[in-house]
Amino acid sequence: MDTSSKDYPFYYNKATYRFSNDEADFVVTLSPTYGEVKIQLSRCGSNILLSLIDLIRVGKFEITSDKKDQSSVLLTVINEETQQMIEIDFKPYFKQIFKEHLTR
Repeated sequence: MDTSSKDYPFYYNKATYRFSNDEADFVVTLSPTYGEVKIQLSRCGSNILLSLIDLIRVGKFEITSDKKDQSSVLLTVINEETQQMIEIDFKPYFKQIFKEHLTR
C-alpha cells in the first residue's frame, strides 16, 4: 500500500518506547501484528547492554502496572506443548521472572 505507516491503526505499526528508571535505560519495541516484542536494558547513561529479550511469538502483552513509581508487564508465549510467561518490572527496579508450564 502506498500510504504512510502513520495512517495505519497501531496494531499494524511498529512502536518504540524509550524510558529510564534510576538504574537503567529501556527501549521497548512492539510489532503487534507479528507478535514481536523486543526489550533492551542498558546501564543508565551508557550503551552497556545488560539484558535483551527478543521474542517473535508473543500471544499476549499485558500492562500489569502503570504508575509513576511502579510499572510492569506480563508477556505470554504459547507453543504447542508449553506456555511461557515472562513477568517484567521496570520500576522501581528491573526484575524479570520467566516461567514455563506444560499445556498438555
